[in-house]
Amino acid sequence: MMEIWQPRWHDRKVLIAKYKVCNGRNDIIFTKGTLKGKKFYINSMDIAKCPLETNGTISCYAVSLDSLIAVN
Repeated sequence: MMEIWQPRWHDRKVLIAKYKVCNGRNDIIFTKGTLKGKKFYINSMDIAKCPLETNGTISCYAVSLDSLIAVN
């Protein structure tokens, strides 16, 4: 499970470190902000379709918040 602080709200993107993406299902939990404790997942093939950016240090996929699927 990947821990992400919070989405980038100005463009509703989630930055997912390229090195953390595994084949198949990728589970995400937000650890700060209004989504704290919320769990989501996304398939690695969907992540790979997203543009690569940098967070200032490492390469990250900029995934749309709407692409994440909530886990009940």
